[in-house]
Amino acid sequence: MTSLIATAAIAPVFSQPGVRAEQVTPLILGETAALLERSGDWRRVCTHVDGYDGWIHSGYLSEVENPAAEEWRGRAGGWSEGAVVRIGGGGIPLPLRARVVLDNDVVGLPDGHRGRIVNGCVRDMTQVVSGARAKAPERWAFEYFFGSPYEWGGVTPWGVDCSGLVQTTFSARGVTLPRDSAQQVFHGAAVSLDAIRPGDLLFFKGESSAGITHVAFAGEADTLVHSTLACGGMLVEPWLPGSRAAGLRERLVAVRRLEDR
Repeated sequence: MTSLIATAAIAPVFSQPGVRAEQVTPLILGETAALLERSGDWRRVCTHVDGYDGWIHSGYLSEVENPAAEEWRGRAGGWSEGAVVRIGGGGIPLPLRARVVLDNDVVGLPDGHRGRIVNGCVRDMTQVVSGARAKAPERWAFEYFFGSPYEWGGVTPWGVDCSGLVQTTFSARGVTLPRDSAQQVFHGAAVSLDAIRPGDLLFFKGESSAGITHVAFAGEADTLVHSTLACGGMLVEPWLPGSRAAGLRERLVAVRRLEDR
């Protein structure tokens, strides 16, 4: 059986084999996926991180046998916090949550290159988890994503959507969540609408449909911490009556509280 490792900083996963298709999620550098099908230069994959099915161009990937992919995942204990690595005289940016091999201030990339960290940070995943859990999830999300542009299917500060923000935030805490808000709602403990507290996940239905289309963190002082197309990116905003986001109150359909585990 064949697996795939993302060798590009961000490898877009498309709904169909073509760059004009919808991007449904990305595979971040060092993350892996199972190969399901080939079509020319395109590979249909199932991502190991969340089981997402889609198509990636082979130019973003390295194809290896399953044991090699398992060995890579075992060695790639480093998590990028926006590091820049010096390789061959140039600086290569590693997005948040990229997985690499960490050896003091030198990192190993999935394509075999090694380089020294010249900016930012790569930390061992155990340190990432303990550090993230020391903060409230909405605070961690704010610190790493505030001002990031909205991007459908995005999961990093280079571009992020509402559910990508939630997934990456909890990934840093060692908690695996599905990719989409309609799937994330099935995780965590249900909370009544009158018992919301900061850090809870708020799920909203669409303007013209009953299905869940948006998720946000509840923030302090009756605010939302989320990434929304309506504002172009990730922000903190009030949703009190009279505010821009007040209309979301009528669309709130579920609240979930996730515990670190």
